[in-house]
Amino acid sequence: MSRFDAHRGYAPAPAPAGDRPRLLDLMLPWAAGILVTLIAELAVAVVVWDWVAGDDPSNVASPARTILFLHLPSALCFAFGTWAAAALHRSPSRDSRVRHGLAAFAPAVALQLVIYVSQGSDLTVITFLVQLAVLLVGCAVGFLVDRLRNG
Repeated sequence: MSRFDAHRGYAPAPAPAGDRPRLLDLMLPWAAGILVTLIAELAVAVVVWDWVAGDDPSNVASPARTILFLHLPSALCFAFGTWAAAALHRSPSRDSRVRHGLAAFAPAVALQLVIYVSQGSDLTVITFLVQLAVLLVGCAVGFLVDRLRNG
């Protein structure tokens, strides 16, 4: 048959969604989760350091202010990123709990690992535990919001 066959056209028929590699089903949620988290963290950094602290770290030096202006907004950023990643994860891969959890939580965990590596020798046990708690709370809230939205 020639390539100008009327019933086939130039391109082969697209593969059904079930035949797609499973990794491709995770790429869009991962990209969205990372992007949303980074944009939210940038917005928080601008608000906290430019408007609230005024480039003076002593303005947020107390433990209560650190939690209020640093850790809670960071947990919210992780929640937004997890929610975005979970919301964009599509079926049939979404139906698997393991794959859906991987799609939702991997961007936040990857970004937190980058934060840990960037801290290097400044990372102490207490900062590790506090940042881990922030990550867990943010991921749990984002995943819960996705579950509540989808019933």
